[in-house]
Amino acid sequence: MEKTTTACCALCQLNKVDDTTSLEHLNSAIKILRKQKLENKEVGVTTGNGQTAIFVIASPGENNLKMNLKKVGFKVKHVFERRKGYPNTGDLEMYIKNL
Repeated sequence: MEKTTTACCALCQLNKVDDTTSLEHLNSAIKILRKQKLENKEVGVTTGNGQTAIFVIASPGENNLKMNLKKVGFKVKHVFERRKGYPNTGDLEMYIKNL
């Protein structure tokens, strides 16, 4: 699991998560990101740390991941189709959590 910053300095993505990502790993990441948010003193210089919201994209079939995201407070905010070329097995879901 890793954090990827976005062009919006208040938003980051947790990526390299999948159906095997445990509640413990998610809780650990949230704890670190919340600490970074509270300790942030930098404004408008980079998008390094201090994000106030995080998002995860869950693929079709990642039911365990979706369940774990909900358990740690993520909410489904958007559903969208996969890119052309992927099997038509369902839509992607964007989960967001405010820290």
